[in-house]
Amino acid sequence: MQRRTKAALNAAAVFASISLLAAGCSATTGGGGGSDEVELTYQSADGTCDVSPADGVNYDDADALIKSFQEPSTGLIQTEPLPEPVDENTVVAFLNNDTAVAGIMYASIQAAAATAGVTLVNVSTGTDAQSINAALNSVVEMKPDIVISEAIDATFWQDQLKELQDQGVAIVYGSQPNAEDFGTNDSLGGLNSSLVNGKVLAAGAVAFTCGTGDEFVFYNIPELGFSAIQLEGTQDYLKEICPDCNLRVVDISIVDPSPADKIVSDLQSHPETDFFITPGDQFQIGLSDKAELAGITNAHGFGQSSLPPNVQQLQDGLQTAGFAVDLNMYLYLQLDEGLRKAQGVWEDYSDWEAVNKSLSRVLTPANASDVATGFVAYPDMEKDFKTLWGK
Repeated sequence: MQRRTKAALNAAAVFASISLLAAGCSATTGGGGGSDEVELTYQSADGTCDVSPADGVNYDDADALIKSFQEPSTGLIQTEPLPEPVDENTVVAFLNNDTAVAGIMYASIQAAAATAGVTLVNVSTGTDAQSINAALNSVVEMKPDIVISEAIDATFWQDQLKELQDQGVAIVYGSQPNAEDFGTNDSLGGLNSSLVNGKVLAAGAVAFTCGTGDEFVFYNIPELGFSAIQLEGTQDYLKEICPDCNLRVVDISIVDPSPADKIVSDLQSHPETDFFITPGDQFQIGLSDKAELAGITNAHGFGQSSLPPNVQQLQDGLQTAGFAVDLNMYLYLQLDEGLRKAQGVWEDYSDWEAVNKSLSRVLTPANASDVATGFVAYPDMEKDFKTLWGK
């Protein structure tokens, strides 16, 4: 891998301005065995670079992908109205694994169900096999029209899934990468959307270092299946755009009480690291202060599923980049999938890059001011869904 020398740089200045140039850092270009050196440089706050990328690095494609994900959504990915207005007697069972994220998702599916005028039943499943099994037995007895499952592995309820499928229940299986194993379609947050998100993370590592970085780290979340798929997508695309780049993988638990401390410790142990990426942008919350106290200057990163504190950090210039997802639109689309399956008109998504762009956006200090409180991908979403649903 590329050689580099590190000089001290004031950490507060790095985070205050997202400074964009790690003074005194250099890297020998790796593609083709040349001896020229390029200075490790980060994109300016307005998304520009004042240096040329290292040999063999496809900065242009990486930057183009990142900038395409910064464009605001102009409409719904679904545009075909249902053949019949939504039946007000429709019953939707939402499998709630009782995590914090599931609680946010439940609030969103409540709004979607109210818009569609259907009955929503919250089914508490927990996260262990026994509680999931018991909860799904009750769902089978309920005989709903639609079941929406988010981040609950069907391995733990495959018998009940088969019974529900035999009953003709519309199954929406989201946030899991193994849909094909259980005879259902890949949905939002599953295999294909996770591969795209991993591709975006890889592009960010190259773009935000102006094609001059070559030592990256992926902070993986071992409890979440889609994190491993995002890692796969990251590795594949990174090989394509930066063959000589090195990507370390470090696990950080989703329940870790202080992931920012874990990141600081890792970066202290690996001062050669130029940039980090992660499916969990919440890991960056409070990172700038901790990095400044530790005196490290390489805490530049890009994470997905940015939370309001991440957006505030971006607005304050304390974070390089984030990747926000509109969970309201996500759950509206999940309900839309269920309604279309119930009417027998569902067609699988084909352009997953377009799907992800429609409900997410890459944020930097330059565009984070567009997000006042929570990220909204498309402000007219509810009105357009009402039209699609005959409401």
